[in-house]
Amino acid sequence: MQLLYGILIGIEVLVSIVMIIAILLQPSDQGLGMAFGGAGTQALFGGRGATNFLSKLTGVLAAIFFVLSISISLITGPSKSVVDKVAQPPAQHQPVSKTSGSSTTGKVKTTQKKSK
Repeated sequence: MQLLYGILIGIEVLVSIVMIIAILLQPSDQGLGMAFGGAGTQALFGGRGATNFLSKLTGVLAAIFFVLSISISLITGPSKSVVDKVAQPPAQHQPVSKTSGSSTTGKVKTTQKKSK
């Protein structure tokens, strides 16, 4: 089960990296596509070819990403939320009993050195 989990995580990381690249390369007038070579994709696929190919690729990669995410969550099984683990009630403390002679009023006795 651990091997399958590791393989799915690795595939999901690769899909997410390719999806980020596909989104950044989509041609636009002012987007990051031009900074990372978006004009080159227009020469490769034609004016509309790059838009159609990259938008279809982005949609397919997004669908694969969602399926992988759901598969990974099903493989790990039902688990408690992190909030449930943190929101446990605090431990019960023993009440402090007051005994005669040992109670303090908060005053601290200080001694001062006399300078000559």
